[in-house]
Amino acid sequence: MNQQTLNRFQQLIKLVRAKEWWSYKLAPVLGTAYATAAILNISLISLWSTLLFLLFALVIGASYASLINNICDQEEDQISGKANYFIGRSKFLIALAMIGCIVLGLIVSGLLIQVPLALCFYIGNWLLFTVYSVPPIRLKNRGIWGGLAIAMGESLVPQILSIFLIAHNTDKPLSATWLTMIAIWAFALGLRSILWHQILDFENDHLAGINTFAVNTSKQTLQRLGKWVVFPIEFLSLLVILLLSNNVFGWIFIGIYFFTEFLRYYFWKLSIVIIEPTNKHRLFLFEYYDVFYPLSFLALSSCQDPTNLIILGFHLLFYYSRIWWWMKDFWGLLRWEIPNKFRNHNSHVKL
Repeated sequence: MNQQTLNRFQQLIKLVRAKEWWSYKLAPVLGTAYATAAILNISLISLWSTLLFLLFALVIGASYASLINNICDQEEDQISGKANYFIGRSKFLIALAMIGCIVLGLIVSGLLIQVPLALCFYIGNWLLFTVYSVPPIRLKNRGIWGGLAIAMGESLVPQILSIFLIAHNTDKPLSATWLTMIAIWAFALGLRSILWHQILDFENDHLAGINTFAVNTSKQTLQRLGKWVVFPIEFLSLLVILLLSNNVFGWIFIGIYFFTEFLRYYFWKLSIVIIEPTNKHRLFLFEYYDVFYPLSFLALSSCQDPTNLIILGFHLLFYYSRIWWWMKDFWGLLRWEIPNKFRNHNSHVKL
């Protein structure tokens, strides 16, 4: 790849804000696809084209959401001083980006005609992102309705879409309990994410006159709602999902995640928060969702059919950066922090 091509690719990444959703939004959806295949006992390698199509469909949908949001937020972002790649760009570039995205979305929709439920959810997802950003409806500026819309659009709908796509490849009945628990968990996860985001963006939104749920109420209200209502629902539904899946790797990996976060808190003083942002904080369970949740079901599928290791390899290739960050942290904690702690402790005992 020459430098000019690389520069264009980097500009495209900035244009659609891919760094904001590639791992954090898409990896958990793939995790649910892997989980659904595992409980239906479908080999992932037989679903390689479906998984690739799902990823492509999600990328196009997420790109559209970023584009339409940036386009409609230009005035507010200028007032608040937030970064917006479209500010100062030509109308031709904006139109070209939107047309390209819509054309690709129509192609995806056309390919989904054979899966009517998935098609309805995919089109519904685009409609959610549209009414969230575009005036005169612009749910982003209508308090709690904006939060609900984005929780559905970024988390709930993509998760259900993935289940319908996987289930389409088998004659086995899809468990209503599984579908319900994934829906509850995904919606709660999406809601906690947007509440955190609105608290983080409170000053900018207030300055720009955007009537988000946080601006209409208070940051304290969102913190209480997230901590005492949304998070308990999210966590309990996750535990039910792990129970329903009968996946021992899910429990092993969540244990590894808890241990890692404890070490980060103990040695590096990183606050583990449920919703309230601090200077040095990590959102509880988010690393589990985008790293360990998909890996746990890839491990289960690979035990069921070793050829699924090929899918595991591609997943590691696609999401190597998030996995590498965890490995680097974990290795540093085990290699340096814990031994140093013991050495300091022993030296004090001798004294």
